[in-house]
Parts: sequence; structure tokens; C-alpha cells
Amino acid sequence: MKRIVIVVGGVETLEYFAYQMGKTFEKEGYLTFYFDLKDVTESAKRLKKFNRYGETALLTFNFEGLSQEIGIYKSGKGYIWEEYLIPCYNIAVDHPYYYHKRLAKLPKEYYHISIDRKHEAYFKKFYPEYNHFGFLPLAGTMLEDDLDVEKSVGEDHSRVNANGAGMLKTALAENRMMDVIMTGNYTPLSFSEPHIHRIDEEYAEFYQGIIDELINEPHKTLEEVAMAHCRDELGEVSNEGVRLVLHNMIFIDLYIRSYWRGEVVKTLVDAGIHVDVFGKGWEELNCDKRKMEQFLHIHPQTTSLVCLQQIKQAKVSLNVMPWFKDGAHDRVFNSILNGTVCVTDKSIYLCDELKDGEGVCYYELDKLKLLPERVLWLLNSESQRQEIIEKGLKRVNPYHTWDDRARQLINWLQ
Repeated sequence: MKRIVIVVGGVETLEYFAYQMGKTFEKEGYLTFYFDLKDVTESAKRLKKFNRYGETALLTFNFEGLSQEIGIYKSGKGYIWEEYLIPCYNIAVDHPYYYHKRLAKLPKEYYHISIDRKHEAYFKKFYPEYNHFGFLPLAGTMLEDDLDVEKSVGEDHSRVNANGAGMLKTALAENRMMDVIMTGNYTPLSFSEPHIHRIDEEYAEFYQGIIDELINEPHKTLEEVAMAHCRDELGEVSNEGVRLVLHNMIFIDLYIRSYWRGEVVKTLVDAGIHVDVFGKGWEELNCDKRKMEQFLHIHPQTTSLVCLQQIKQAKVSLNVMPWFKDGAHDRVFNSILNGTVCVTDKSIYLCDELKDGEGVCYYELDKLKLLPERVLWLLNSESQRQEIIEKGLKRVNPYHTWDDRARQLINWLQ
């Protein structure tokens, strides 16, 4: 395989990951073609010329190009990838229960790649009809050039002070202008309420019981808690039943993610720590209004590149794992690679790769009262932050970059 087709034009974050990997494929001598979902007709024409039978492979994230898109999939004929005998390698950046419907019809040469080892185990058990290609955790990107803060921040991304006046601050990367940064959206818990109550009160109590257990015991996964509750109510459930039941509980996963993301940010804001958030929905955080106006600085949702630039301007980068209990998140590695200490909750994989003090400072979701003290300790000690980053860089660069992930994928393909 010396030709790679990479699907772009879908979710911006995934496209950014894809281009980072594409750079490495090109450096390693692979002919690389970017199939653009925003212009399927033209991309399909170019694909015909690019393809060489037996020499070409497809790489995509989250089933982009594998979701029966018009121009890529024809009823009765299948995918264009099948027509050209192109094997498809898909990096799924969420749990398989998110993709139950998409996993119903895929090309014959489909290979699933997991970013979490528990996702991998679930996929192998409940989707044995498909090939699992391996575990490839998310990675980070180091900005190559010095940041021009004035251009990248601009008025739209300026901090709003306590009086509501916009303040544009320019600074060199080493002169960190933000205390704590959080990049990511917030979804208010009210969004999930209609799903919790969509059938009747008996079902609502059932769902609430699962939610309560995940809040009280946040080290558990949704699948183990949900299936324990199902067995208590229904007895043993078939594999097909598990697939369907968990797919119908995606809203619980989203609820738990949002609950903890909100609680972590709220804990710092209530403690009087300045937090800059980049993303949608933070205006709806249930927080003391006076504290929120003074210490929570809300910026619009933006691109992956701008998020990296902003992380480089912060002393501490806050991460709340999106319920990946044996994987990583790109925020962790992005932060360390750009000189910012990442304060994050734990996962089995993260703890295997990074000890506390190696670019990261860990906290426990069920012990959030201790979080402000840890963050203040970091904010008040530049030398300590520098030492933590230096230790972290030795572990993360080059072992947890998209360059490293692309090289791992090349080894697998070979």
C-alpha cells in the first residue's frame, strides 16, 4: 500500500487530525489524495485517476465517507471504495454504541480502529462480524511557529473583564495571559431531560438510576452500569439486545459528559479562579451569577488551530475526559506539546503513559473539593509548571503526536 485516500470536509476537528496524519504519509513517500466531502462529484472523478488496484487504502475518522453519502454510496451497488477494491480503515473517536446504525452496512473490507481499549474490547465482543484493526489513541499537535497573539486572538476572542469591557492582550508564548483554559462545548443538562422522560415515569426512573450511579461512581463505564441495571430488570440480554439498548442510551453518555464538565469548571469558578472557555453553551452553566460574571470568560467556538494557539497562552489547560476510561484525549497531549500543564481526570491508559507531574496533574471526579487547591498551586509556581512540562515533553514528544500515530498506522499497513 503506497497510496492513501484521506477523507476530509466533514467535522472540522477530525479534518485537522486527518491533515496532520497526511503530512507524515507524504513525508514517508506515500501518494496522498484528500477526498473532499464538500465536493464529492469532483473528488470521485479524481479518485478514479488516483486509484491503483491493490495499492490504495482509505483512511477516515468517525465513518466519514462510510455513511452512505450521496455520490459515494449507490443502492444495490455499494460504496465507491468497493468498486475500486479499496480497503477502508476507520478511526472511531467515540464508543461503538454511538455508531450502531452506521455499523449496519459497511464495505466488505472495513477495518475498525479504536481510540480506547475498553471501546476495543466492546467492539470485538459485540461486533465480531467486522475486522478490528487495532488501538490507536488520540494524539496532539505542537505548533511549529511562534504565535502572533494579536492576529490569532482578535476582538472576537478577547477576554471580557469583570466590567464587561473587551480587553485585547498581546503577549509572547512564555508570558501566559490566561490562568486556566478549557476548550470544548457545554451542553446544558436540560437537553437530555426529554430523552429521560420520553416513554413513561417507570423508564425515567430506570434511566435516572443509571445516571445516579455514574455520578456517584465515576470510574465506571456506561456499558457496565447500564447492563447491570438491565440484567436486574430483564435478566440476561442477547448481544444484539446489548447493541440496541446501549445505542438508545447515548443521551445518558452525553448527560454524564456534560454534568462533569460543568461541575469541574463550576468548582474552579466558585473558588475564584479565572477560567477561559472556548466553545458553545457555557452561558447556560448553572453557576453563581456574580462568580460567573467575574471569573468565567466565555469565548466563541473556534477552530482546532485557534484552540491550540489559545492553549499556548494559558498556564493551565483543563481537561475532563469524555468518558474514555482506557484511552486519551487530544486536549491532554495538545496542552503538553504547547507548554501548558494539563489538569485532567484519570484514565487507565493515561496513567500508564504519564505519571502525575509528567505534563499532567491528575484530579479525581469524586474529590473535586481538592481541585482548586491543586490549580492554585500550579498558578502560583512558574518554576513548578516548567518542571512538569519538561518532564511531560520527554514522554509526549514524539510518542503521542499525530506523526507518531501515522507511523504506527503505516507499520500496520505494511
